[in-house]
Amino acid sequence: MRRFYADQQSIADTMVRITGEEAHHIANVLRMQPDESIMIFDGSGWDYEIRLQTISSQLVTGDIISRILNPAEPPIKITLVQGLAKGEKMDFIIQKAVEVGVSRIIPIHCDYSVVKLEGKKAATKVERWNRMTIEACKQCGRSQPPPVETVSGFEAVLRGLAGQPQMIFYEHSKERGLGSILKQHRQLFLEQGLTVFIGPEGGFSPVEIHKFQGAGGWIAGLGPRILRTETAGVVALSILMWELGDLST
Repeated sequence: MRRFYADQQSIADTMVRITGEEAHHIANVLRMQPDESIMIFDGSGWDYEIRLQTISSQLVTGDIISRILNPAEPPIKITLVQGLAKGEKMDFIIQKAVEVGVSRIIPIHCDYSVVKLEGKKAATKVERWNRMTIEACKQCGRSQPPPVETVSGFEAVLRGLAGQPQMIFYEHSKERGLGSILKQHRQLFLEQGLTVFIGPEGGFSPVEIHKFQGAGGWIAGLGPRILRTETAGVVALSILMWELGDLST
């Protein structure tokens, strides 16, 4: 069944109103007809089976047939703090992070970042990335698009996360492996969630790693090979989701 997004204000007790691009897609692209069924999600964790009633490119209405608590949302809350990457790499990272099950995404400037986003340009990018999380949820079956937050600096994010469990992946790490960290702190991560830092193309600088150590976070590696930034996030998140029970159940 095709999935579409509608905000919570568009859903009443027995009926849903769909406007904007979603209405255009239903009416003009898919050319759906009254009495056909679709699935709606509103970001709250619920899916709604809808029987279409009226259809136009400006407004689509439908009756709510059933409401189902979406089973695809992970029970583990993982935040991805991602160093800004060039071109389409950032799009790929965000799409795959949603598919794997991340709960929040924070893009950051790092010492070795090539990309610099500020002001209106940054706001436009973040708005676009948030639309992408909705599209990714349609594809993967999730119902709560993870928010992509305002582009920030490394230190600012580190201060904002003070006292919360956090882990940075560093290609030159000589600290304990990821497995031993998860084994010792698994229950903590399940109860409080975990924030994961992934660097940009050039990785994190020694200064950033030193600051992270001072904040009390864990430093881990992803094996003997150096991974691209668009690969590292997917690999790290997949391992964490598996080890913490989301993908392995």
